Amino acid sequence: MMLKRTRAAVTVATAFALAACTIPAQPAYAEPSDQLQQRVNEAYAQLMSYTQELELAGNKLQEVKTNLSNVQSEIESTKTEISEKEAELKVAQEELSGRLSDSYKRGDASLLSVILGANDFSELFSRMFYANKIAERDQQAIDAVRAAKSELESKQEDLAKQEAEQKQLVADQQQQTDTVAARVNAQQNFYSGLDNQLKEQLAEEEALRIAQEEYAKQQAAQQQNNGSSSNNNSSSNGSNSGSNSGNAGNAGGNGGNTSAGNQQPSQPQQPSQPQTPSQPETPSKPSKPSTPDYGSNSGNAPSSVVDIALAQVGKEYVYGTAGPNTFDCSGLVSYSYAQVGYSITHWSQGQFNLVQSKGHLVRSASSLKPGDLVFWGYSATSIYHVGIYIGGGRYVHASMPGVGVVTATLNTGSATYMGGGSPV
Repeated sequence: MMLKRTRAAVTVATAFALAACTIPAQPAYAEPSDQLQQRVNEAYAQLMSYTQELELAGNKLQEVKTNLSNVQSEIESTKTEISEKEAELKVAQEELSGRLSDSYKRGDASLLSVILGANDFSELFSRMFYANKIAERDQQAIDAVRAAKSELESKQEDLAKQEAEQKQLVADQQQQTDTVAARVNAQQNFYSGLDNQLKEQLAEEEALRIAQEEYAKQQAAQQQNNGSSSNNNSSSNGSNSGSNSGNAGNAGGNGGNTSAGNQQPSQPQQPSQPQTPSQPETPSKPSKPSTPDYGSNSGNAPSSVVDIALAQVGKEYVYGTAGPNTFDCSGLVSYSYAQVGYSITHWSQGQFNLVQSKGHLVRSASSLKPGDLVFWGYSATSIYHVGIYIGGGRYVHASMPGVGVVTATLNTGSATYMGGGSPV
């Protein structure tokens, strides 16, 4: 801050020094803020691009984490099924063992009773047939349980491999997301530095402009005083000789020369104040074709969520956060809906999928209601941003680092606008 004040003070002091010496210098003024503003705009656009890339990476990370969780849940379910089959197998084996043990204890008497107890050959055959069937049924039951158990164990092995693969995918995607996040942070610092530099430059140029105006006023006042003095001298010396009259004429001529030589320097145009660049059109990125399934009814979003979201305007954007002091885009949505009693997933792709699965996705802004979510992406499977529609063609969203939670006008004509609707 001391450096900024010193530089501005030097600028002002220099301009006033020129005025004090009545040197009609034309200050060099190349308006460097124009070039600096262009650099700020470019840095802002790059930061926006990195932020979108981070959202996509975060969505992919959430997707692979969800897949891993599903595999792990299936593994636990399979373990339970295996335990149940083991229990069934144990019961079947115990029943068979019990019958075999009873038969062994009775010895041949059991078989002899079957033979002697038959009234005729047909009954004997029937008794022998059913005895064998019982034994076969017991064995088949045991074999079926064993086969089911073996199949489940094979499934468990496959799931274990899938789990290992998903864990690796999560680790890889986490690393990629962290890399993009670091890039966003670095770009944010770069953008903030340029923006501060631009503000400092504009302040210095404004100070110089004010000093030059003051210098011009002093020059004009001096010229006016010189002109009045010259007129007074001509009046008092009107009876002098022609030579004196000539000298007076020369004096008037010299006055004219002084006026011409000390013309007011042209004033540089005051540079315009830095404006936040408008969001650039997102370049198309290759992805699998995926067209959203639009309807005409956006559902019944709770309009009370709008007041919650608007109360967060001005708070900072921090990726991965969902309030109460900082937010990313999907975090603002999940936080706002949670305050009115709805649990909404904290990732923009998941929120889009939720709206679409309920049949609430609409394209036209006229079909949107306050509280509906609005989305941007490269396709229906590559959503990178989400906001909350507040009515009147506007929405509130956690924009990006350095911008935070703001309201904006909804442009449904954008190539990356993917529609909106209620998630509940």
